[in-house]
Amino acid sequence: MGNLDLQSKPRLAYIDNIKWVMIFMVVLDHATVTYSGLGSWFYNQKSAIDPIAKLLFSFYGSFAEAFFMGILFFVAATFVPGSYDRKGFGRFVADRFVRLGVPVLTFMFVLDPLIRFLIDLFAGRASWSAFASRYASVITSGAVLARTGPLWFALALLVFSILYALARLAISQVSRRPASDRLVSRIRMPAPRTIHLAALALMAIIAAGSFFIRLAYPVGTAWFNMQLCYFAKYVVLFAAGLWAARAGFLQSVPAKVGKVWLRLAFAVGVPAWFLLFGLGGGLSSVAPYFGGWHWQAAGYAAWEAFFVVSVSLGLLVFFRERANDPTPVTNFLSRTSFGVYTFHPPILVAVSLVLQAVALYVVVKAVLVAALALAISLVVAALVRKIPKVGRIFS
Repeated sequence: MGNLDLQSKPRLAYIDNIKWVMIFMVVLDHATVTYSGLGSWFYNQKSAIDPIAKLLFSFYGSFAEAFFMGILFFVAATFVPGSYDRKGFGRFVADRFVRLGVPVLTFMFVLDPLIRFLIDLFAGRASWSAFASRYASVITSGAVLARTGPLWFALALLVFSILYALARLAISQVSRRPASDRLVSRIRMPAPRTIHLAALALMAIIAAGSFFIRLAYPVGTAWFNMQLCYFAKYVVLFAAGLWAARAGFLQSVPAKVGKVWLRLAFAVGVPAWFLLFGLGGGLSSVAPYFGGWHWQAAGYAAWEAFFVVSVSLGLLVFFRERANDPTPVTNFLSRTSFGVYTFHPPILVAVSLVLQAVALYVVVKAVLVAALALAISLVVAALVRKIPKVGRIFS
Protein backbone atom coordinates (compact mmCIF):
# COMPACT_ATOMS: atom_id res chain seq x y z
CA MET A 1 0.00 0.00 0.00
CA GLY A 2 1.62 3.20 -1.08
CA ASN A 3 0.33 4.89 2.06
CA LEU A 4 2.35 2.49 4.13
CA ASP A 5 5.62 3.42 2.44
CA LEU A 6 5.53 0.20 0.49
CA GLN A 7 6.39 2.23 -2.61
CA SER A 8 9.98 2.57 -1.33
CA LYS A 9 12.71 1.46 -3.71
CA PRO A 10 13.71 -1.20 -4.29
CA ARG A 11 10.25 -2.71 -4.22
CA LEU A 12 9.88 -6.07 -2.56
CA ALA A 13 7.52 -8.08 -4.72
CA TYR A 14 6.62 -10.54 -2.02
CA ILE A 15 5.61 -7.75 0.36
CA ASP A 16 3.45 -6.23 -2.38
CA ASN A 17 1.85 -9.62 -2.95
CA ILE A 18 1.13 -10.14 0.73
CA LYS A 19 -0.48 -6.72 0.80
CA TRP A 20 -3.03 -7.29 -1.96
CA VAL A 21 -3.82 -10.83 -0.86
CA MET A 22 -4.64 -9.61 2.65
CA ILE A 23 -6.81 -6.79 1.28
CA PHE A 24 -8.70 -9.20 -0.96
CA MET A 25 -9.33 -11.26 2.17
CA VAL A 26 -10.75 -8.15 3.84
CA VAL A 27 -13.27 -7.72 1.01
CA LEU A 28 -14.34 -11.35 1.31
CA ASP A 29 -14.60 -10.99 5.08
CA HIS A 30 -16.96 -8.03 4.74
CA ALA A 31 -19.05 -9.99 2.24
CA THR A 32 -19.36 -12.91 4.66
CA VAL A 33 -20.47 -10.54 7.43
CA THR A 34 -23.11 -9.16 5.07
CA TYR A 35 -24.82 -12.54 4.82
CA SER A 36 -23.92 -14.16 8.11
CA GLY A 37 -24.55 -11.28 10.52
CA LEU A 38 -21.49 -12.53 12.41
CA GLY A 39 -19.73 -9.22 12.89
CA SER A 40 -20.26 -5.56 12.24
CA TRP A 41 -20.85 -4.13 8.78
CA PHE A 42 -22.90 -1.37 7.15
CA TYR A 43 -25.47 -3.71 5.65
CA ASN A 44 -26.61 -7.14 6.76
CA GLN A 45 -29.06 -9.12 4.65
CA LYS A 46 -31.15 -11.45 6.75
CA SER A 47 -30.69 -14.91 5.33
CA ALA A 48 -31.46 -18.45 6.37
CA ILE A 49 -28.18 -19.75 7.80
CA ASP A 50 -27.91 -23.52 8.07
CA PRO A 51 -25.33 -25.08 10.42
CA ILE A 52 -22.84 -25.73 7.60
CA ALA A 53 -23.00 -22.14 6.38
CA LYS A 54 -22.68 -20.83 9.91
CA LEU A 55 -19.63 -23.03 10.50
CA LEU A 56 -17.99 -21.89 7.26
CA PHE A 57 -18.64 -18.22 7.99
CA SER A 58 -17.44 -18.56 11.58
CA PHE A 59 -14.35 -20.48 10.54
CA TYR A 60 -13.31 -17.96 7.89
CA GLY A 61 -14.16 -14.97 10.07
CA SER A 62 -12.19 -16.25 13.05
CA PHE A 63 -9.09 -17.24 11.12
CA ALA A 64 -9.04 -14.17 8.88
CA GLU A 65 -9.61 -11.77 11.77
CA ALA A 66 -6.87 -13.48 13.71
CA PHE A 67 -4.08 -12.48 11.33
CA PHE A 68 -4.81 -10.40 8.23
CA MET A 69 -4.75 -6.95 9.85
CA GLY A 70 -1.94 -7.93 12.22
CA ILE A 71 0.38 -8.88 9.37
CA LEU A 72 -0.44 -5.58 7.61
CA PHE A 73 0.58 -3.63 10.73
CA PHE A 74 3.82 -5.61 10.88
CA VAL A 75 4.64 -5.08 7.21
CA ALA A 76 3.77 -1.37 7.36
CA ALA A 77 6.04 -0.88 10.37
CA THR A 78 9.05 -2.32 8.56
CA PHE A 79 9.03 0.70 6.24
CA VAL A 80 8.59 3.36 8.92
CA PRO A 81 12.19 3.72 10.21
CA GLY A 82 13.63 4.13 6.73
CA SER A 83 11.01 6.70 5.84
CA TYR A 84 11.82 8.70 8.97
CA ASP A 85 15.54 8.49 8.19
CA ARG A 86 14.99 10.00 4.75
CA LYS A 87 12.51 12.70 5.70
CA GLY A 88 13.17 13.70 9.28
CA PHE A 89 10.46 14.53 11.83
CA GLY A 90 8.64 17.36 10.05
CA ARG A 91 8.40 15.85 6.57
CA PHE A 92 7.66 12.38 7.93
CA VAL A 93 4.70 13.57 10.03
CA ALA A 94 3.38 15.82 7.26
CA ASP A 95 3.59 12.94 4.78
CA ARG A 96 1.76 10.62 7.14
CA PHE A 97 -1.03 13.15 7.63
CA VAL A 98 -1.51 13.44 3.88
CA ARG A 99 -1.11 9.81 2.85
CA LEU A 100 -3.04 8.33 5.77
CA GLY A 101 -5.16 11.22 7.04
CA VAL A 102 -6.67 12.21 3.69
CA PRO A 103 -8.10 8.72 3.00
CA VAL A 104 -9.55 8.66 6.52
CA LEU A 105 -11.22 12.04 6.02
CA THR A 106 -12.46 10.96 2.58
CA PHE A 107 -14.17 7.98 4.11
CA MET A 108 -15.64 9.93 7.03
CA PHE A 109 -17.07 12.80 4.99
CA VAL A 110 -17.77 11.22 1.59
CA LEU A 111 -17.88 7.43 1.49
CA ASP A 112 -19.67 6.78 4.78
CA PRO A 113 -22.56 9.18 3.93
CA LEU A 114 -22.72 7.63 0.44
CA ILE A 115 -23.09 4.15 1.90
CA ARG A 116 -25.86 5.20 4.24
CA PHE A 117 -27.70 7.03 1.45
CA LEU A 118 -27.51 3.92 -0.76
CA ILE A 119 -29.04 1.80 1.99
CA ASP A 120 -31.86 4.31 2.48
CA LEU A 121 -32.38 4.53 -1.28
CA PHE A 122 -32.87 0.80 -1.71
CA ALA A 123 -35.11 0.71 1.37
CA GLY A 124 -37.36 3.35 -0.19
CA ARG A 125 -36.80 5.90 2.52
CA ALA A 126 -34.22 8.14 0.86
CA SER A 127 -34.83 11.86 0.97
CA TRP A 128 -32.29 14.56 0.15
CA SER A 129 -33.65 16.85 2.85
CA ALA A 130 -33.63 14.11 5.49
CA PHE A 131 -30.17 13.00 4.37
CA ALA A 132 -28.78 16.55 4.56
CA SER A 133 -30.30 17.08 8.00
CA ARG A 134 -28.97 13.79 9.34
CA TYR A 135 -25.56 14.40 7.78
CA ALA A 136 -25.31 17.83 9.38
CA SER A 137 -26.27 16.32 12.74
CA VAL A 138 -23.60 13.64 12.44
CA ILE A 139 -20.96 16.33 11.88
CA THR A 140 -22.09 18.80 14.55
CA SER A 141 -22.54 16.08 17.19
CA GLY A 142 -19.07 14.68 16.60
CA ALA A 143 -20.47 11.28 15.62
CA VAL A 144 -18.54 11.60 12.36
CA LEU A 145 -15.38 10.79 14.31
CA ALA A 146 -16.59 7.21 14.62
CA ARG A 147 -17.43 6.92 10.91
CA THR A 148 -14.02 5.76 9.71
CA GLY A 149 -15.22 2.36 8.47
CA PRO A 150 -12.32 0.10 7.42
CA LEU A 151 -10.10 3.20 7.36
CA TRP A 152 -9.73 2.79 11.14
CA PHE A 153 -6.60 0.92 10.05
CA ALA A 154 -5.13 3.99 8.37
CA LEU A 155 -6.02 6.12 11.39
CA ALA A 156 -4.42 3.66 13.82
CA LEU A 157 -1.33 3.47 11.61
CA LEU A 158 -1.18 7.28 11.57
CA VAL A 159 -1.26 7.37 15.38
CA PHE A 160 1.38 4.65 15.69
CA SER A 161 3.62 6.42 13.19
CA ILE A 162 3.36 9.76 14.97
CA LEU A 163 4.15 8.16 18.31
CA TYR A 164 7.21 6.56 16.74
CA ALA A 165 8.28 9.90 15.28
CA LEU A 166 7.85 11.63 18.65
CA ALA A 167 9.95 8.93 20.31
CA ARG A 168 12.70 9.34 17.71
CA LEU A 169 12.60 13.12 18.14
CA ALA A 170 12.76 12.88 21.93
CA ILE A 171 15.69 10.47 21.80
CA SER A 172 17.59 12.74 19.45
CA GLN A 173 16.95 15.75 21.69
CA VAL A 174 18.08 13.96 24.83
CA SER A 175 21.19 12.44 23.23
CA ARG A 176 21.91 15.58 21.15
CA ARG A 177 22.67 13.33 18.22
CA PRO A 178 20.94 12.99 14.83
CA ALA A 179 17.54 11.30 15.08
CA SER A 180 18.54 7.87 13.93
CA ASP A 181 18.17 4.46 15.42
CA ARG A 182 20.51 2.78 12.97
CA LEU A 183 22.42 1.17 15.82
CA VAL A 184 19.70 -1.43 15.90
CA SER A 185 20.88 -2.59 12.49
CA ARG A 186 23.99 -3.98 14.15
CA ILE A 187 21.97 -6.70 15.81
CA ARG A 188 22.97 -10.06 14.37
CA MET A 189 20.23 -12.31 13.10
CA PRO A 190 19.51 -14.75 15.94
CA ALA A 191 19.74 -18.48 15.51
CA PRO A 192 16.56 -20.44 14.63
CA ARG A 193 16.13 -21.56 18.23
CA THR A 194 16.18 -17.94 19.37
CA ILE A 195 13.61 -17.01 16.72
CA HIS A 196 11.33 -19.81 17.93
CA LEU A 197 11.64 -18.58 21.52
CA ALA A 198 11.00 -15.00 20.43
CA ALA A 199 7.87 -16.11 18.57
CA LEU A 200 6.61 -17.86 21.71
CA ALA A 201 7.33 -14.71 23.74
CA LEU A 202 5.34 -12.57 21.29
CA MET A 203 2.46 -15.03 21.52
CA ALA A 204 2.48 -14.82 25.32
CA ILE A 205 2.52 -11.01 25.31
CA ILE A 206 -0.30 -10.78 22.75
CA ALA A 207 -2.39 -13.40 24.55
CA ALA A 208 -2.06 -11.70 27.94
CA GLY A 209 -2.67 -8.26 26.46
CA SER A 210 -5.76 -9.39 24.56
CA PHE A 211 -7.25 -11.13 27.58
CA PHE A 212 -6.88 -8.13 29.89
CA ILE A 213 -8.01 -5.58 27.29
CA ARG A 214 -11.14 -7.66 26.68
CA LEU A 215 -12.10 -7.40 30.32
CA ALA A 216 -13.00 -3.79 29.51
CA TYR A 217 -13.52 -3.98 25.74
CA PRO A 218 -14.92 -7.40 24.76
CA VAL A 219 -14.87 -8.64 21.18
CA GLY A 220 -17.68 -6.93 19.32
CA THR A 221 -17.32 -3.56 21.05
CA ALA A 222 -15.69 -0.46 19.61
CA TRP A 223 -14.39 2.89 20.76
CA PHE A 224 -14.70 5.46 17.98
CA ASN A 225 -14.80 2.54 15.56
CA MET A 226 -11.56 1.14 17.01
CA GLN A 227 -12.00 -2.46 18.12
CA LEU A 228 -9.58 -2.23 21.01
CA CYS A 229 -10.08 -5.93 21.74
CA TYR A 230 -7.66 -6.67 18.90
CA PHE A 231 -5.13 -3.92 19.54
CA ALA A 232 -2.73 -5.98 21.66
CA LYS A 233 -1.59 -7.86 18.56
CA TYR A 234 -1.57 -4.72 16.42
CA VAL A 235 0.69 -2.82 18.83
CA VAL A 236 3.02 -5.78 19.42
CA LEU A 237 3.33 -6.61 15.72
CA PHE A 238 3.88 -2.97 14.79
CA ALA A 239 6.71 -2.81 17.34
CA ALA A 240 8.10 -6.10 16.02
CA GLY A 241 8.02 -4.65 12.52
CA LEU A 242 10.07 -1.65 13.62
CA TRP A 243 12.73 -4.01 14.98
CA ALA A 244 12.57 -6.23 11.89
CA ALA A 245 13.28 -3.21 9.69
CA ARG A 246 16.62 -2.59 11.40
CA ALA A 247 17.63 -6.21 11.91
CA GLY A 248 17.04 -7.19 8.29
CA PHE A 249 14.74 -9.89 9.61
CA LEU A 250 12.50 -10.29 6.57
CA GLN A 251 15.39 -10.93 4.23
CA SER A 252 17.46 -13.20 6.46
CA VAL A 253 15.08 -15.31 8.55
CA PRO A 254 15.77 -18.93 7.50
CA ALA A 255 13.19 -20.48 5.19
CA LYS A 256 13.18 -23.55 7.44
CA VAL A 257 11.91 -21.46 10.35
CA GLY A 258 9.04 -20.05 8.30
CA LYS A 259 8.04 -23.50 7.06
CA VAL A 260 7.91 -24.87 10.59
CA TRP A 261 5.60 -22.11 11.82
CA LEU A 262 3.34 -22.17 8.77
CA ARG A 263 2.80 -25.91 9.23
CA LEU A 264 2.19 -25.47 12.95
CA ALA A 265 -0.27 -22.64 12.28
CA PHE A 266 -2.65 -25.00 10.53
CA ALA A 267 -1.68 -28.37 12.01
CA VAL A 268 -2.24 -27.00 15.53
CA GLY A 269 -4.40 -23.93 14.91
CA VAL A 270 -7.26 -25.62 13.06
CA PRO A 271 -7.91 -28.54 15.44
CA ALA A 272 -7.34 -26.24 18.42
CA TRP A 273 -10.07 -23.91 17.14
CA PHE A 274 -12.57 -26.76 16.85
CA LEU A 275 -11.64 -28.13 20.27
CA LEU A 276 -11.82 -24.71 21.90
CA PHE A 277 -15.29 -23.93 20.63
CA GLY A 278 -16.53 -27.50 20.86
CA LEU A 279 -15.50 -28.08 24.47
CA GLY A 280 -16.31 -24.57 25.64
CA GLY A 281 -19.94 -24.50 24.60
CA GLY A 282 -19.36 -22.38 21.52
CA LEU A 283 -22.23 -24.05 19.69
CA SER A 284 -24.73 -22.54 22.12
CA SER A 285 -23.05 -19.25 23.08
CA VAL A 286 -19.85 -17.47 22.09
CA ALA A 287 -20.14 -14.73 24.71
CA PRO A 288 -17.67 -16.35 27.17
CA TYR A 289 -14.99 -16.31 24.45
CA PHE A 290 -15.26 -12.59 23.81
CA GLY A 291 -14.15 -11.28 27.20
CA GLY A 292 -14.38 -11.60 30.96
CA TRP A 293 -12.94 -13.92 33.57
CA HIS A 294 -13.72 -17.07 31.60
CA TRP A 295 -11.34 -19.83 30.59
CA GLN A 296 -12.87 -19.61 27.12
CA ALA A 297 -11.78 -15.97 26.82
CA ALA A 298 -8.26 -16.87 27.90
CA GLY A 299 -8.22 -19.82 25.50
CA TYR A 300 -9.45 -17.73 22.59
CA ALA A 301 -6.87 -15.00 23.28
CA ALA A 302 -4.13 -17.64 23.41
CA TRP A 303 -5.33 -19.33 20.22
CA GLU A 304 -5.51 -15.99 18.39
CA ALA A 305 -2.01 -15.02 19.56
CA PHE A 306 -0.61 -18.36 18.45
CA PHE A 307 -2.23 -18.14 15.04
CA VAL A 308 -1.35 -14.53 14.23
CA VAL A 309 2.35 -14.97 15.05
CA SER A 310 2.77 -18.40 13.49
CA VAL A 311 0.88 -17.74 10.27
CA SER A 312 2.40 -14.27 9.84
CA LEU A 313 5.94 -15.60 10.22
CA GLY A 314 5.14 -18.51 7.94
CA LEU A 315 3.45 -16.44 5.24
CA LEU A 316 6.22 -13.84 5.16
CA VAL A 317 8.76 -16.56 4.43
CA PHE A 318 6.43 -18.42 2.06
CA PHE A 319 5.80 -15.31 -0.05
CA ARG A 320 9.49 -14.40 0.04
CA GLU A 321 10.46 -17.82 -1.29
CA ARG A 322 7.53 -18.49 -3.65
CA ALA A 323 6.00 -15.14 -4.66
CA ASN A 324 8.90 -12.73 -5.04
CA ASP A 325 8.89 -12.23 -8.80
CA PRO A 326 6.85 -9.21 -9.95
CA THR A 327 4.54 -9.55 -12.94
CA PRO A 328 2.36 -6.98 -14.71
CA VAL A 329 -0.71 -8.47 -13.02
CA THR A 330 0.70 -8.51 -9.50
CA ASN A 331 2.12 -5.01 -9.98
CA PHE A 332 -1.34 -3.78 -10.95
CA LEU A 333 -2.97 -5.54 -8.00
CA SER A 334 -0.41 -4.12 -5.61
CA ARG A 335 -0.68 -0.54 -6.84
CA THR A 336 -4.48 -0.58 -6.70
CA SER A 337 -4.85 -2.50 -3.45
CA PHE A 338 -5.07 0.51 -1.14
CA GLY A 339 -7.66 2.02 -3.47
CA VAL A 340 -9.60 -1.24 -3.27
CA TYR A 341 -9.35 -1.14 0.51
CA THR A 342 -10.62 2.46 0.63
CA PHE A 343 -13.40 2.32 -1.96
CA HIS A 344 -14.76 -1.22 -1.65
CA PRO A 345 -17.28 -0.55 1.16
CA PRO A 346 -19.83 1.47 -0.89
CA ILE A 347 -19.26 -0.81 -3.87
CA LEU A 348 -19.77 -3.97 -1.81
CA VAL A 349 -22.89 -2.54 -0.20
CA ALA A 350 -24.26 -1.47 -3.59
CA VAL A 351 -23.65 -4.92 -5.12
CA SER A 352 -25.30 -6.56 -2.10
CA LEU A 353 -28.34 -4.31 -2.45
CA VAL A 354 -28.67 -4.89 -6.19
CA LEU A 355 -28.50 -8.67 -5.71
CA GLN A 356 -30.62 -8.85 -2.58
CA ALA A 357 -33.48 -10.57 -4.43
CA VAL A 358 -31.23 -13.13 -6.11
CA ALA A 359 -31.78 -16.57 -4.58
CA LEU A 360 -28.52 -18.41 -4.06
CA TYR A 361 -27.04 -20.53 -1.33
CA VAL A 362 -25.80 -17.98 1.17
CA VAL A 363 -22.14 -19.05 1.02
CA VAL A 364 -22.13 -18.99 -2.78
CA LYS A 365 -23.80 -15.59 -2.73
CA ALA A 366 -21.22 -14.15 -0.35
CA VAL A 367 -18.38 -15.32 -2.60
CA LEU A 368 -20.14 -14.01 -5.73
CA VAL A 369 -20.82 -10.60 -4.19
CA ALA A 370 -17.20 -10.37 -2.96
CA ALA A 371 -15.88 -11.24 -6.44
CA LEU A 372 -18.09 -8.67 -8.18
CA ALA A 373 -17.31 -5.96 -5.63
CA LEU A 374 -13.62 -6.72 -5.90
CA ALA A 375 -13.65 -6.48 -9.70
CA ILE A 376 -15.49 -3.15 -9.65
CA SER A 377 -13.25 -1.84 -6.87
CA LEU A 378 -10.17 -2.64 -8.92
CA VAL A 379 -11.55 -0.61 -11.83
CA VAL A 380 -12.44 2.30 -9.56
CA ALA A 381 -9.05 2.20 -7.83
CA ALA A 382 -7.27 2.16 -11.21
CA LEU A 383 -9.25 5.18 -12.38
CA VAL A 384 -8.58 7.09 -9.16
CA ARG A 385 -4.85 6.43 -9.58
CA LYS A 386 -4.97 8.38 -12.85
CA ILE A 387 -6.14 11.57 -11.11
CA PRO A 388 -3.15 13.92 -10.80
CA LYS A 389 -1.85 14.29 -7.23
CA VAL A 390 -4.97 12.67 -5.74
CA GLY A 391 -4.23 9.31 -7.32
CA ARG A 392 -0.89 9.04 -5.54
CA ILE A 393 -2.62 9.18 -2.16
CA PHE A 394 -4.84 6.21 -2.95
CA SER A 395 -2.22 4.02 -4.62
